[in-house]
Amino acid sequence: MNKRDLDGYKYCLDKAKSNKHKNFYNYLSISKKISIKNRIDKNLDLKEFLIKTIIGQQISVSAAKSIWENTYPIIKKNKFNENDLKNSGVSNMKQKYIMSVNDYLNKNPQHKSSLKKLSKEELNKIFLPLKGIGPWTINIMQMFYLEDKDVWLPGDLGIQKSFKYFFEDNSMDEIQNLYKPYRTYFCLYLWSGLSFVNKN
Repeated sequence: MNKRDLDGYKYCLDKAKSNKHKNFYNYLSISKKISIKNRIDKNLDLKEFLIKTIIGQQISVSAAKSIWENTYPIIKKNKFNENDLKNSGVSNMKQKYIMSVNDYLNKNPQHKSSLKKLSKEELNKIFLPLKGIGPWTINIMQMFYLEDKDVWLPGDLGIQKSFKYFFEDNSMDEIQNLYKPYRTYFCLYLWSGLSFVNKN
């Protein structure tokens, strides 16, 4: 657990207390502190990270893990096709998405080293035109590849469910603004809160 992780936790705790977000504050008070570093795989390059994220879209964590374990050795070879992906369990649509990302990054390798210098608008301009990459995928990249501490994912179903439980009918847009510049941690604790939500 590094200083930034502790700062993120304390910031969320203080904001929940000062803004009288009682349900969220009570959860944070008993929650295990979260480290972003523990959720980042430094062995993955940009292409591998994006492919792994695409595989994980709209399927269970266990299914995504199984498919990724089958797919990773294939993409490490850097020469693969849709049939190779199909044999590893990737759906037809995601095969096309992965090939699109693979082709683009092979032609534009400069992005692998320059991303941290780019704004959110610049990232959107580069990646949103690619099939299979939407705002959610870009946000996940910012969180777990670029290690940005202030990313908000309003379209994530888990975030929405957890937010509804902890903040009831309060405006999501207004509440999330209160947790700047540590909204990545706000999201992480909302995600971790799902296990608590599901028990109640």
